[in-house]
Amino acid sequence: MEIGTYLRSRPRLTALAVLLTLLSAVGAWLVLANQPVRYAATATVSVPGSAADSASRVGIFVADFEALASSDEVTRSVSQSTDVPASAVDDELAVSRIGQSSLFTVTWTGGDPTVAETVVRSVIETTFAQQLPVARTDAALDLANQDYQGAVAERRAYEDEIGTLQPAQDYSDVSSKLRSLQSQLSSSSTQIERSARQREINDLSAQRDALVPQARRMNELDQAASSAASQVEEAQGSAASARQDAQVANSPTTIVSLDVKDDSSTARTLQGVGVAAVAGLLVGIALLVLPDVVGRRSPTGAGVSPDDDSAPDDDPSPGASAGPGSGSGSERAGDLQGVGHGR
Repeated sequence: MEIGTYLRSRPRLTALAVLLTLLSAVGAWLVLANQPVRYAATATVSVPGSAADSASRVGIFVADFEALASSDEVTRSVSQSTDVPASAVDDELAVSRIGQSSLFTVTWTGGDPTVAETVVRSVIETTFAQQLPVARTDAALDLANQDYQGAVAERRAYEDEIGTLQPAQDYSDVSSKLRSLQSQLSSSSTQIERSARQREINDLSAQRDALVPQARRMNELDQAASSAASQVEEAQGSAASARQDAQVANSPTTIVSLDVKDDSSTARTLQGVGVAAVAGLLVGIALLVLPDVVGRRSPTGAGVSPDDDSAPDDDPSPGASAGPGSGSGSERAGDLQGVGHGR
C-alpha cells in the first residue's frame, strides 16, 4: 500500500499526527522565545612565560588550567568574590585551546553581562594564582637554603670535633710516612734504633686506623652539603621562573581579548523548535500505526482500523446479493423435494 493511500485511509489519525507536530513546534518556540537573555563572556588568554616554549608544554598547561579552574578550591574562591554560586561557576564554565597555538579561551555564561565578565576575570586570576604559585616556590627556596645551611653547620661541627679539616688527606700523609718508616726499619743499625722506629710505626698505624671512620664520615657530610647546594640552585631556578610567569600572567597583555555576547541566538531557538517538531512527529506516527499493530497481534481482531473509511459496511442493504448457501425458502424446499424423488 502506498503511503498516500495509507494516510488517506486514516484521515483523523493523520490529522492528529500533523497537529501534534505543529503543537510541539509552537510550544517549543513559545518556551524558548520567552527564556531570559543569557550572555557569554569569552576571554582569549595567552599562555604565560616558559609554559609557551613548546606545543606540548602549552597543551599540558591548558589541561592543568582547565582541571584547576573546575576544582572546588577555585570555584569557591570565585564564588566568594563574585557572589555567584560555586555550582553555577563550574556548570557554566568552558575552557578550550585554540588549535595548536599558545592561546586558549575561557567562557562563562550567565544572565548578566557584567557578572559574566567579572566571573571570567576572577576564574583566570584565581587559577593563575594556584597554577603559578610564587609563594610556594619561594617557600621551597627558603627550605632548601635552610637544609644547605644545616649541612654546612654539621660539617663544621664535625671538623671541630675531630680537629682536622681533611681527614682523607691526613690519612694519605700518615700512610706515606708509614711506608717510609717501614723501608727504613730494615736498614737500622742498632736494636735501639729499630725499636724506636717500630714504636713510631705502631703509633702512625693507630693514627691511620682512627682516620678511616673520620674520612668516611667527612665524605658523607661533604656529599650532603653538595646535594643541598644543588637543591638550592634548583629551587632558585624554579622560584625565578614562577615569579617571571606570574609577572607575565598579571600583565594586561595576557588576556588578549574579552568579549561579551548575547547567547540567546535565533539558531539555538530554531534548533530547539526543530527537535520538538521531530519529537511530535514521531509520536504522531506511533499513534498512526498503533491500531494496525494492535489489530494484527489480537487473535480476534479483523485487522481493520476503526478509522478506516474503506472498511465494509457491517449492515448490508436489503437488496444486497446473497452469498453461497443463501437463498429463499421456496428454493430450498424445491431442492429438498428433488432429493426425495431421487431416493
